[in-house]
Amino acid sequence: LGMIKQVYPLDDMELNGTVRADMTMAGHLSYIEKEQYDRFSASGTIALSDMKLKLKEMPDVEIKKSLFTFTPKYLQLSETTVAIGKNDLTADCRFENYMGYALKGGTLKGVLNVRSNHLNLNDFMTATTDSTAQTSQASSTEETASMIEVPQNIDFQMDAGLKEVLFDKMTFTNMNGKLIVKDGKVDMTNLSMNTMGGSVVMNGYYSTADPKKPEMKAGFKLSNIGFAQAYKELDMVQQMAPIFENLKGNFSGNMHIRTLLDNQMSPVMDTMQGNGSLSTQDLSLSGVKVIDQIAEAVKKPELKEMKVKDMALDFTIKDGRVETKPFDIKMGDYNLNLSGSTGLDQTIDYSGKIKLPASTGISKLMTLDLKIGGSFTSPKVSVDTKSMANQALESVADEAISK
Repeated sequence: LGMIKQVYPLDDMELNGTVRADMTMAGHLSYIEKEQYDRFSASGTIALSDMKLKLKEMPDVEIKKSLFTFTPKYLQLSETTVAIGKNDLTADCRFENYMGYALKGGTLKGVLNVRSNHLNLNDFMTATTDSTAQTSQASSTEETASMIEVPQNIDFQMDAGLKEVLFDKMTFTNMNGKLIVKDGKVDMTNLSMNTMGGSVVMNGYYSTADPKKPEMKAGFKLSNIGFAQAYKELDMVQQMAPIFENLKGNFSGNMHIRTLLDNQMSPVMDTMQGNGSLSTQDLSLSGVKVIDQIAEAVKKPELKEMKVKDMALDFTIKDGRVETKPFDIKMGDYNLNLSGSTGLDQTIDYSGKIKLPASTGISKLMTLDLKIGGSFTSPKVSVDTKSMANQALESVADEAISK
């Protein structure tokens, strides 16, 4: 292939390697036009060795060895490792209707086994060049897409075993599962992976059937995910649960979401619907502004350094807000019950009750009602003084009745 440039200009392309072909093809043009590919004779082999391809603004492609075997009905690719920049992908697969796909744009059907030691998906997303960026600044209506579009004319069943996958700011290791690619959609079955300090099992789909409205629907089983790592790696968490940044500990649980994706493959938050439940053990709330303000409001500074032994949280996501059902935070002798919602604008709208131990010496006044507003970066906590007064009166009345 290195000789091609001597007879044909390759411009910005460099090509090297050797092709050995032993093929036979015969048939009438009408067979192809009528899509009667089974009547078209095709057999033989194509072997590639030491192939290298260099393209401008693209990672180098290298194939050490590969063998294609043809029959009229299928094309077989023997185990082939492709290196694309620092990425490697090993595949063995079988394709049907390959002539219809190549000649008429028909649907390519296949079964694939895919393995990789390192796969950085960011390298395969369409990058915005500087000139395009300048153009988009001048005209906000034009925007370069960098999503991964699933071809409409591919019908694949895939078994994936990927040791390390990078996507956006996230790293996944030991990713295994089954994927079905069909009609511009990827269905994922029991796709398991290690990430964010723990593990995730995912079932669902990613669809670009409508390229202007890519969509994801998925269920996640989460085990021992780090709060701080989830905040660092997931834009969704940064937008909807920024409190995660300062939480020290891990959480487990499950989550179901359905959302449209933007051209950067990030969730369009105001379209997201979902629900789930999380549980955590040995959680440290040190340095969390909301907890600090609650401690100041009830004049108990020791709450600022409290650790939570167990906590369970059920939530729903709707209309751009995350709403939590009432849940308890047990901090030593104190019990804080909270419920409410947080928004895309990071506003907080929570109400709560904090139960104080008898050792606080506030007569029989044991529970204080709280209101939590503002935002995560600037929370505002207030004590319901009317409730306090009512409780104080009831306490005095109870005391008088008992005397």
